[in-house]
Amino acid sequence: MTQGDPRQEYLDASNNVRHWSTLRFAQLTIYVALTAGLLNVLFIRGAGSPRTSLAIELAGLVVTAVYWLLQERTMLYWYAFVRRAAELEPALGYTQYSHRPRAGVVSSANAVRVLFAVMLLFWGASAVNLV
Repeated sequence: MTQGDPRQEYLDASNNVRHWSTLRFAQLTIYVALTAGLLNVLFIRGAGSPRTSLAIELAGLVVTAVYWLLQERTMLYWYAFVRRAAELEPALGYTQYSHRPRAGVVSSANAVRVLFAVMLLFWGASAVNLV
């Protein structure tokens, strides 16, 4: 078996990092648009019957759960490619990924998790008529 080219793999990993990062924010944009549409029907236009309101609120719960899951999966791929790029850097003399600032508790991933958790609580409270 022949040895691969670390620089080519590094470039590929970097492209994958960009792809998954872009996909993450595209998913978030779609989620916000869907949620805005549901909120518009529920609160501004009026859903009509209580049964219709409940259906919209349950749809909000499902959409939020699905997009949260999508975000988590997208981040797993992103982290995997960042780790792989960092592993390749010593052989190449690069430090872009291996010396990036550590996120800690305050990170974009955690900020998005808070957003989804708050929205799950909102839709759940709305479904049981607390909102």
